[in-house]
Amino acid sequence: MEPFCENKNRSIALRAQRCILNIAFVAAATIASGFHFRATGKGQSASPASEPHNNISEMTSYTEQGRYDEAVQLGLAILRNDPSDELVYQQIADVYLIRAQKDRERREQWVTNAVSYVEKSLSLNSKDKDVAGVHLFMDALSFESGGDLSVEKRCTYYDRARRLLEDRVSLLKVDQITLAGTTFPVEPLRKENDKVLARVKNKAMRAPCKSTDQ
Repeated sequence: MEPFCENKNRSIALRAQRCILNIAFVAAATIASGFHFRATGKGQSASPASEPHNNISEMTSYTEQGRYDEAVQLGLAILRNDPSDELVYQQIADVYLIRAQKDRERREQWVTNAVSYVEKSLSLNSKDKDVAGVHLFMDALSFESGGDLSVEKRCTYYDRARRLLEDRVSLLKVDQITLAGTTFPVEPLRKENDKVLARVKNKAMRAPCKSTDQ
């Protein structure tokens, strides 16, 4: 059975939560619900930053029903109230990636649309708010999915995924984070990041893609 976090038929919000839960890291799901981390010595603490995304589940429902335009429009409506919400940009990107998987004839178009929203998410990313790099991780997964689906820009998207995962390494050097008085180890996140990084590198090698490292 395909791991839940790699199932492209699932929304990015649900994949984010289930992936992290599967590696015993409940705090990451809380980040995706509006909590952000602040570094505190060798650990980190978290504080609530926004209300839960009540409309994300509705976007997911639309997507599962193949009502992609409605899912995107709902996401855009949410962004009109909060244009700095990374999770919603990521969710819209995920809608387009799922649509790309279903619609072979217009696949490149939908992947391009998805990537444009991943780029918007990245433009808002702040290490002060995303110290554990969970949003970066999800952006990297989106680029990896884009590489899996695209023919024209496969290597470009794999390279973007690789770079994000490598950049995230520095955000995972703390030993633990503390959320609402509960401490969580960061080691599971490091292992998951390393696993996905190795997978992306292997895909790029098999594509094959030329290395862009200097």
